[in-house]
Amino acid sequence: MLKEWLVSREAECHYLRRWRSVVMVISRYLFFIHSPRVTIESMVKTFRPDPHFHAETNYYVATQNQALSLPSLAGAHHADVCIIGAGLTGLNAAIELRQRGYDVVVLEAETVAWGGSGRNGGQCLVGYCLGLRELHETYGPSWGKQLWDLSVEAVDIVRERIQTHQIDCDFQSGYIELALNVSQQKELQSWYALKQGEYQYPVAQWWDKTQVAAVAQTDRYLGGLYDPNSAHLHTLNYTLGLAQAATLMGVKIYENTPATALVKGQPHCVKTQRGQVHAPQVLLACNAYLEGLDRQAQAKVLPVASFIAVTEPLGERMPITNRMAMSDLNNCLDYFRPTADGRLLFGGVNHPFNREYKDSAQRLHQRMTKVFPQLSTVKMDYHWGGMFAVTRSYMPHIDHLGNDVYTAHGYTGHGVGLTNIAGRVIAEAMDGQASRFDVFSHLKQGWIPTPKVLRSPALALAIWKAKLEDLLG
Repeated sequence: MLKEWLVSREAECHYLRRWRSVVMVISRYLFFIHSPRVTIESMVKTFRPDPHFHAETNYYVATQNQALSLPSLAGAHHADVCIIGAGLTGLNAAIELRQRGYDVVVLEAETVAWGGSGRNGGQCLVGYCLGLRELHETYGPSWGKQLWDLSVEAVDIVRERIQTHQIDCDFQSGYIELALNVSQQKELQSWYALKQGEYQYPVAQWWDKTQVAAVAQTDRYLGGLYDPNSAHLHTLNYTLGLAQAATLMGVKIYENTPATALVKGQPHCVKTQRGQVHAPQVLLACNAYLEGLDRQAQAKVLPVASFIAVTEPLGERMPITNRMAMSDLNNCLDYFRPTADGRLLFGGVNHPFNREYKDSAQRLHQRMTKVFPQLSTVKMDYHWGGMFAVTRSYMPHIDHLGNDVYTAHGYTGHGVGLTNIAGRVIAEAMDGQASRFDVFSHLKQGWIPTPKVLRSPALALAIWKAKLEDLLG
């Protein structure tokens, strides 16, 4: 009866249905703001006691293969393009622009890859947060195919960068999205049909329960959609490699140089604590760390906290024998992958009202052992948190804000791949060729409402509904 009641309510709650996953993560953010005991600041201090996330808290930092030493900016500088943010978006754009002959300055408030680029799950995926069936139905076959092809190119760019610039980042092909119930199985099979048909992506494979269990040593899933083209990598080493390549090409990168204001004009002036950059074109590549530089861009995304843990070396206990990355299709999803040194990286979004963030590693361990019960005695050697940016559309916000100011952010969990194509199409647009850029810029992005007193109760209800949907299948 309860499930039937929920189904009947589904038709009446279209708004909550479209928001069910994004609302859940947004609500966590609001909870931090409202709670007298838990704040964004206290969360960061709990998981990352040092703002530079020393090696004992972040697996990527513990295993990074190079250390950059870049200056901070002082005095007045001039460039063709000023990019704010030295993460994956900013560095990809810088490389593309430099290849076209532009003089580029990149400003980074902390150090290269300090934000999500140095903390994410490392899954480099074809596609978007919005599922392929919904993408097809929302944007139609022609526009949908263009969007899909650009996401394929995004992963191709990663391979191209690694080969061209000899970036050592543990790149490993293979990814599967998994069904926990019959409804998810049907959804994934609809994606498979589209990929095999109109989207002309024949490499996709449908794996049944037996095929999944054969290479992942788990019987939790009914099946999955395998993509040999999607991949995973050491995200910090990849980003550091991009920074090194950009520097050798002549891009000027300044660390520990937060942009304090963007004064629009001809040219624009990006002010910092000890200097300024004058440039006719500006790119905001800050993702979850926009910090009020542009209200128009900030109103399209919302920062959300997520957490990751990494096990001790597993040796022969490693359950994923083909070394692919994996994730399920839940609203509150688990995502996981093997690392190059034989550990298991496991990430997911914790309960939105959980105040015991000091035990995030234990909570992630519990979720991991639901997938792999045989790892119940395995220790977690690393765990950390970070912020990513979500949009209401489940699609990235890549746009021209007017007067030659651009933005790219809000990848909603798919930034490792999509940042690469974002950098390319923005460079094309700045160079006068905006046709591919417009495939993204014409996407309608809903405004993120700001009155906290109105949205907190509604979003909390949506979280309950989303989790109950996961439970009931």
